[in-house]
Amino acid sequence: MVPLRENNKVKSIPLKLSIGALIFGATIWISSSLLDFTSVFAAFLKLRPETAIIIFLLGAISWLLRGLRTWVLFERFSLAEAFGISFLHNAANNLAPMRLGELALPALARWIGRVDFSVALTNLIWIRLLDFISLIGISLCVVMASSLGVIVFALLATFIFLTPLLLSIVVPKMQYLNLPSILEQSRTQLIYETQNGRRLQRIWRLTILSWITKLMGMMMMLSTLSGIPITKTITMILGAELSSILPIHGLAGAGTYEAGGVIGSTFIGILPATGLALTLQLHIYVLSLTAVFGILGFLLLLKRTLNG
Repeated sequence: MVPLRENNKVKSIPLKLSIGALIFGATIWISSSLLDFTSVFAAFLKLRPETAIIIFLLGAISWLLRGLRTWVLFERFSLAEAFGISFLHNAANNLAPMRLGELALPALARWIGRVDFSVALTNLIWIRLLDFISLIGISLCVVMASSLGVIVFALLATFIFLTPLLLSIVVPKMQYLNLPSILEQSRTQLIYETQNGRRLQRIWRLTILSWITKLMGMMMMLSTLSGIPITKTITMILGAELSSILPIHGLAGAGTYEAGGVIGSTFIGILPATGLALTLQLHIYVLSLTAVFGILGFLLLLKRTLNG
């Protein structure tokens, strides 16, 4: 029965790709009917060179920090291998529809380092949990910045300091839960991650720093293009980024990313059409970085393959 389940999963990939392509096409059609694509793309040309460089560097630093996190997570990999795996995984996740790109991490880890697929998958779940906590925590701090002022920095510092401590207390409680035997290895692995204090601190710091730099780049870009106060842009970014956890989205994240950004923009009083234009510009920025680092990741792993 297991091979049958695996075959069913493999057979579902073409269907998911087809649905993703349809969503992508629908997103382009709806966006083109509401917006002038020429104006959307031309807005990037209005960015001052120094601003564009800073925005790109912030995004690039976020990608590099995620590569370092993969290096810490999979200790058997060299730094170049970890960067290659991380870059290709995140590129696949940004480009492949229907969450298919997430499978790149366990697949690459098994190919490069013979890491058991289930172990790599649990590691993926672990870092995605940390990503979710980081995104929500930082976003809430930014949202409250206008009302709390400098106190928000103390709040952010408290969040950064307490999160690993809370994880080390809460996650081990899972050992008392009655779980199916198939999940016992994953539970043991997650408990290990939270009880290894130094390793947890390193992975958490890299996660939080990668999100801070990524969000700073995004907020700076949106604020520069729209004139909206930089702290207010976070609701649009939060809507767009959280849409990535949904199981259904088109090629290159099309559809749900734009819908999430538009929903987020309504909370700061932006018209849907304007919110759509800004979200498209944000999406282009994300995909530009994806192209650069996806190619770099491919070259890093290609070099490793050629060198044996």
